[in-house]
Amino acid sequence: MAANMMYTAIAGLNTFSDALSIVSDNIANSNTTGWKSNTVDFGDLVSGLMPTADVNITAQGVGSQILGVTSDWSTGNEVQTGTWSDLMIQGNGFFAVQEGLTSGPVYYTRDGSFQINSAGYLTDENGYYVLDNSSGTGKPIQCYDTSGGGGGGVPYASYGIDQYGNLTGTNSKGVVVPIKTLQIATFNNPNGLVREGANVYTPGASAGTAANGTAGSGQAGTIIAGALEGSNVDLTQQMVNLITYQADYQANSKSIATGSTLLQTVVGLIPG
Repeated sequence: MAANMMYTAIAGLNTFSDALSIVSDNIANSNTTGWKSNTVDFGDLVSGLMPTADVNITAQGVGSQILGVTSDWSTGNEVQTGTWSDLMIQGNGFFAVQEGLTSGPVYYTRDGSFQINSAGYLTDENGYYVLDNSSGTGKPIQCYDTSGGGGGGVPYASYGIDQYGNLTGTNSKGVVVPIKTLQIATFNNPNGLVREGANVYTPGASAGTAANGTAGSGQAGTIIAGALEGSNVDLTQQMVNLITYQADYQANSKSIATGSTLLQTVVGLIPG
């Protein structure tokens, strides 16, 4: 009995240790652009059978486990930057970015911290190429004015992006020139997306196929230029969770100490 008690408490220690790690991860990313807060889903562990007050029998509990982690995909706060290439999605969509210029893995992100690189392409903070809404998975967006021919073109005098993701450039003559439209992807089950670090995701098996579209269509949402999406972490709630899980961890450690005391008592009853 004492040994079972200790093994049950160990399961609880492991569970709440992992839960504390998840809360710490949320707190650490409370200022990360586009970060989505994660919530722990707890479940019980059972092993063997035990009698009940009824005629039936039931499984005996042997602690707890983490069944999974659910992300809160609600939109974070709007953080104004005033930079035209900083973009925020007000809705359920994701920007699509590609690791290489001509090929490479495609990732999805809520972080719209974009800029134009030295070759004139719109890229994210990782150097990945932002994709347009052309056929297939899209193509990298060339932002330079190539109408003059010869070379890679020159930057436009200014740029703008509307709420539908239409990127335009104003040339030296004051003419507004359409460039490309940003691709915005949606997923049937965002919780099936796999975190890859650096604010990007790849679709897992349960996420479904990316529905490539544009802002303003379906559930994609619209784009706010000159702003970034802040983290949706509620620090007050995370501090409450931190205190709760820490108390649960300590309570399980007390169970181990009690089990150890019981074992020592039993051992003491054995004649020397």
